[in-house]
Amino acid sequence: MRIKLLLAAIIAIGMGLSACSKKNDLAPAGTFAFKLDTISYHSNSTEGYITDTIAAGKKTLVIDGVTNNFGYHMELMITFPDSIRVGSYEAGAEMSLMDIQQKAVGYVSKAIKINITSINSKHAEGNFSGVLTNGDTEKPLTDGTFKVEIY
Repeated sequence: MRIKLLLAAIIAIGMGLSACSKKNDLAPAGTFAFKLDTISYHSNSTEGYITDTIAAGKKTLVIDGVTNNFGYHMELMITFPDSIRVGSYEAGAEMSLMDIQQKAVGYVSKAIKINITSINSKHAEGNFSGVLTNGDTEKPLTDGTFKVEIY
């Protein structure tokens, strides 16, 4: 009987240790963060993908995220003028920050600059800054960074 209890305890400890090693699997696949005026936003669930624009016939990189309290949806987009590549972009760059519960006004980009420092078919990385507006108020966007896997 004691051998069965000892064996069960060893199995339970082994399963507990293996679950601890999988804790890293729970880390977000990417990062997406910025500061709007004095408030910092950080996506807990971030995705990146490249899509085709039907009207313009160009490629668009979309970085999409949701804050950890599911309060805000964040989206950054750059439509490449020709090919997908590293560089600084203002034309074709867009950003939005929307309150998911619609308790506050959302913000869209008035002017945004995106610097893509690394991009290929599997990941994209860079930084961004600019000005967001809700129609009445303009706020500076600073310290924007992203690093995502592309799906």
